[in-house]
Amino acid sequence: MHIQKFIYFAQELLGLPLNYDFILYQRGPYSFDLDTEIRSLRSIGAVEIRPRPPYGPSYSSTGLGEVISRLSAVDGETDDRLTALAKELGPKQAKDLELLATTLYVLKEGHQPDPDVVKRVLSLKPQFPKDEAEKALQEVRELEARFK
Repeated sequence: MHIQKFIYFAQELLGLPLNYDFILYQRGPYSFDLDTEIRSLRSIGAVEIRPRPPYGPSYSSTGLGEVISRLSAVDGETDDRLTALAKELGPKQAKDLELLATTLYVLKEGHQPDPDVVKRVLSLKPQFPKDEAEKALQEVRELEARFK
């Protein structure tokens, strides 16, 4: 979940030309192409999965993954922005990322007044209370301002 949501935010907030198509899926924006690439990295031994009960698997880079990373390095400013974004999103729980990413997705659908954004998010994610949806909208707005 964290990888999917981080890449979604990096693409949408930072404007990185990653060209993944995201759809609204069970837990918010999801890219099947990204999932395929992660699986490919795992199959060639560039990424490994380690269990982390009760939270689910954790992905880590192998020696081969480090080499690939160095070959495809980004410029210093982009690296700094990605690091800052990772610090914002990394500590969040999966449910919080689901709500934040869904809120960003709704915002990217078109210009809507904030109350309509909250209503749309709640129609997609009725398990969240209204105050959490409003807080998520405020947080996404702050992230947008910070990462412009």
